[in-house]
Amino acid sequence: CQAAGVDPSQHSILFLHDFTWNVNPSTVLSCDMSWGWGNVNGHFDIFDAKRDSTRCSRNFCAWRVKQDGLYLFIEAHKRLELQFTWPH
Repeated sequence: CQAAGVDPSQHSILFLHDFTWNVNPSTVLSCDMSWGWGNVNGHFDIFDAKRDSTRCSRNFCAWRVKQDGLYLFIEAHKRLELQFTWPH
């Protein structure tokens, strides 16, 4: 994952691990993700401050990667909701 304009380095996040990032009002965090030993993969903007500041609780976004795509916990709905499907 890499945060444009905030952190020029790239970070690898292992299975079942968490990570945090300091963000600002223009932060966009992009990640390459895979599922099932790399059989399915894609590139996703998993945090966009303009899009997600109201969807996440106090700029804390909880994502879950599943077989059909990436889910975000939407604070207002109190549930995980599918945000991105895997590219075909």
